[in-house]
Amino acid sequence: MTIQRAMLLAAGFGKRLQPLTNNVPKPLIPLDGKRLIDFALEYLAKGGVKEVMINLHHLGDHIETYVGDGYRYRLRISYSHEKVILGTGGGIKRAAPFFNHEPFICLNADTLINYDLKKLLAHHMTQKADATMVIRPLQPHDPFQAVTLNEQGTVTGFQSKGDYFYTGLQVIGPKLVELLPAAGQPSCLINDGYIPLLRSNGKVDTNKPKKILLRKKLSRTSFKPTKDKSPLFIVKETDED
Repeated sequence: MTIQRAMLLAAGFGKRLQPLTNNVPKPLIPLDGKRLIDFALEYLAKGGVKEVMINLHHLGDHIETYVGDGYRYRLRISYSHEKVILGTGGGIKRAAPFFNHEPFICLNADTLINYDLKKLLAHHMTQKADATMVIRPLQPHDPFQAVTLNEQGTVTGFQSKGDYFYTGLQVIGPKLVELLPAAGQPSCLINDGYIPLLRSNGKVDTNKPKKILLRKKLSRTSFKPTKDKSPLFIVKETDED
């Protein structure tokens, strides 16, 4: 079985980059001659994805105008317009019919990652997991929820402290989507999806790059002096031990 559909989460307000994102949605922030969303869409296309659903809310018309039908990315793009922002879980639940009860890739629009997508999908299928997260080591001052693992590398929970956090790249199966609150209700993918899945003995597996070669946080210092940071990461993989 191949996975050729993906969800790109792009509805957020980009609060950590305000006031820059007051007039420009975060996925359209420029970086190295492109927009952030270009990197995500090109990554998905390179990994064999054919169709992408993008959820929209804050300045969503700007994103739709820029991305269009996806032809230049070699993708077919669909859009889910949220009149009221639905959160990570609610956005996925509203778009659920697009995935037809099949597993799909999910990626944040502000995550830049260079990890072998085909390897991730093969791992997910081999492990027969309900979901698979790509994770990386959590640094002491990272402001992110930690993922806790057992000895087999499967997820046991989410805590304030731990060794790993997930990069925003994941494979989501139908069981996780079914557990989310009804379509149209705002919800959190972690609190309202992953945690109930774990409580129902669902399997959430993980996949880790052997070594992180590059990690970059985009902050407003990229554009104007400030100390505020935004959780955008560039993750690269190497086969070195």
